[in-house]
Amino acid sequence: MTKNLPGNIFNMILVLSGVGLFISAQSIQTGSALAQGGDFMPKLLAVIWMVLSILIFLSGLREPKKEAGDTNIKKFLATLVLLFTYIFLLKPFGFVIVSILYTFIQMLLLVPGGNKSKKAFIIFGIVSIVIPIAVNLIFVNVFSLILPEGTVFK
Repeated sequence: MTKNLPGNIFNMILVLSGVGLFISAQSIQTGSALAQGGDFMPKLLAVIWMVLSILIFLSGLREPKKEAGDTNIKKFLATLVLLFTYIFLLKPFGFVIVSILYTFIQMLLLVPGGNKSKKAFIIFGIVSIVIPIAVNLIFVNVFSLILPEGTVFK
């Protein structure tokens, strides 16, 4: 475990957060309207999170120590700021608008600098618009769940 101690500690935190997510999903009340209760998806995603985190942790144990790069830390911190901004703006502006902006900016952040062509920007824009709208339509029409609509435009 000492080969890449900081990476392994982070991977262990991911595993423990998956356990925490699963434990917190136990408190979700099950509904009787659907075949699956409201706790099904959070529990499923928590289990997937834990399995993937354990696999990442085990692969990290075999990996030699890497030098930490400033770029990865900056991208990580920028992603954290972006996530907190997303959460902060979700209630006033709604799921669709905030998700479009978040997805586009996150893609710009994660794609290496050399791959940011005009075609990439167009693809980012299309994906950023289509995915949140599709997710909203699925939640509203299939699951009968309303995602935040925003208070600014009402």
